[in-house]
Amino acid sequence: MKKIVKLTALSLALAFTSSMAMADENIAFVSAEYLFQNHPDRKAVADKLEAEFKPTADKLAENKKQIDAKIADIQKKVEAKVAALQKDAPKLRSADIKKREDEINKYANDQQAEINKLITAHDQKAKEFQESYAKRENEETAKLVASIQTATNNIAKQKNYTLVLDDRSVVYGVDGKNITEEVLKAIPAQAK
Repeated sequence: MKKIVKLTALSLALAFTSSMAMADENIAFVSAEYLFQNHPDRKAVADKLEAEFKPTADKLAENKKQIDAKIADIQKKVEAKVAALQKDAPKLRSADIKKREDEINKYANDQQAEINKLITAHDQKAKEFQESYAKRENEETAKLVASIQTATNNIAKQKNYTLVLDDRSVVYGVDGKNITEEVLKAIPAQAK
């Protein structure tokens, strides 16, 4: 959704890059979506973000596995205690049965509270991770969009276009006025 908003913003920016005061309009169009999808730095940026955030993502996944294992372990222990109580129940007095039931319930509740704390902490870390990733992704996307804008402006100036529109807002256009490929070739690959 954010990429669509950015592409729409790019489209609007492209639409207003040149002066409209000239009497003889020379209008061209580009596919902002195509330019973004085929940007020479797009894969490098995606790889860079993955490398940057993979260790944290792996830690979160491992933490989730540990929490799941702890939940399974607690369930087994509670089931074992209940099974032991059921086995011993015929030999026990009702007061002893009640006492062991209370112990089992207290143990289960205490363990559930501990699990809830672990889950809350994990969810907070996951939320922070997602926010951090989204922020970095937006920063990198803005750089890509800026390079597309610069290349579009340069081509428009070289070819004396007075207006460049996004192809999604063009109902009809002469094939020769689609400058998408020229703009794509003019975008310098800069990712490192």
